Amino acid sequence: MTSATTVSTREACRDLALAVAETFPMISGVTGKPVTHLIEHLHRDVPDFVWALNEKLAVESAVGASFAGTRSCVIMKHNGLGVALDSIANAGVHTIGAALVIVVGDDPDAANSTCVLDSRELAAAARVPILEAIGTGDVADTVRMAVALSEESNTPVLIRVTPRLHTACAGDTGHLDFESPSTPPELTHDRATVAHGLTKLGRVQWQRLVTLPKITQGSALHGTETRCTCDGTTAVVAVGAAEECLPDDVSCTMTLRVCWPIPEGVVDFALAHGRVMVVEESAPQVERFLLERTQGKVEIAGRCSGHLPPEGSVSSELLAQALTSPQPGTWQTANRKTAPPADPGRYATLFDAVGRIHRAGTFVATDVGSSVRLSYPPYEGAEVAQSLGSAVAVAAGAARTGRRAVGVIGDFGMLHSGLQSVLEVANDGLPVLTVVLANSEQAQTGGQPMPQADLPALLAACGIERIDSWNLDDLDGGATFERLGALLGGPLPAVAIVHADR
Repeated sequence: MTSATTVSTREACRDLALAVAETFPMISGVTGKPVTHLIEHLHRDVPDFVWALNEKLAVESAVGASFAGTRSCVIMKHNGLGVALDSIANAGVHTIGAALVIVVGDDPDAANSTCVLDSRELAAAARVPILEAIGTGDVADTVRMAVALSEESNTPVLIRVTPRLHTACAGDTGHLDFESPSTPPELTHDRATVAHGLTKLGRVQWQRLVTLPKITQGSALHGTETRCTCDGTTAVVAVGAAEECLPDDVSCTMTLRVCWPIPEGVVDFALAHGRVMVVEESAPQVERFLLERTQGKVEIAGRCSGHLPPEGSVSSELLAQALTSPQPGTWQTANRKTAPPADPGRYATLFDAVGRIHRAGTFVATDVGSSVRLSYPPYEGAEVAQSLGSAVAVAAGAARTGRRAVGVIGDFGMLHSGLQSVLEVANDGLPVLTVVLANSEQAQTGGQPMPQADLPALLAACGIERIDSWNLDDLDGGATFERLGALLGGPLPAVAIVHADR
């Protein structure tokens, strides 16, 4: 079953880009699959688009714009939402002025991510509302609802998108034809009421007593769509774009546009039926909610019951099978990587040298940018590839156990969130060799620009005294191994900057 206004996923991505461009005077983003192509649309066609250095900074800048009365939008992937969560939660407690909307791309199959994080659960933890478009034809309306909800309740609002809506537009080269945002009404932050008039605990109480009831009221008006023509025995609750995988013969459905707070109407809908199948990606958030609230009065099926797989995206085939089968499935296997390892390309000599150092017994941690390929065959050159910007901190932890350690990180990962770890390593005198892949771009996501910082000067300012740099093409594998070995064998901490930008 699909909405009558459904369009192609390619058009849905453009609809989202258009809606953002026409609504928000201030737009920023941190690239990363699965939202890279959405950001590329906006960067190319919106003159004032801002490439943010990291997600926390982007949200805090958007908070400032909101206080000053300007509507703002930040775009990131689900991993970045974790980086920004403290700032988002505090903005919700503090309250804001003009709309602040955060578009988050989730990756239910971890196809281009280190993990599966369901943004709905992070939004619930931060106590800020999160919406998801009901099918591809609902994107622009969802943006409008997010803006209204944000300004009515003075809180940030998240919009969740999944590959079901936007992956297909990755190759779209058409330009956006958008109208500049109109000036919103005067919506500066009411400092006298909240920021200065209440204690910190008072702000938390204000959120519970004032903000959340406004959110709930606004969500109830537009949060669900219902179609019921059955005999009351079976029904489906679909969350957001998961509605698009419903078969045409399902006669009784409720689709949720508001993912948190979950609209109360879904409980009444479930209690009116004998069996309810919940279709959502990724975590069984609504299913758990209904299990708790219906207290066994109706059969609730989905991921928790085993009728749908515990993780990953939901397909029409999986759902059709679940709707007709009274028994849960068996989901006890783990996906194994069968594809050949990615070609390391220009980094082959460097990765070979680091792999040799690792096999000799040195602890090595990589980032999840270009250096992540060091972790896989044929190099098997690292113990850990944790997250963007993590390599130096992970290596520092190993160094605190008495081992010499190497952290391999890209220059964007360093500026995104790795520099603080270098400062800690230098301050504590830890035996860490940091290897920076300096290519002056965000290479893993398509070569997007990054700040052109003086990296040696920044590292020296952090307290690093031994900094060696060379161009990747100037040394073969043996010479690279010897040069890294000399740094690792000398006084630490030290940094090797390996340039790969020519």
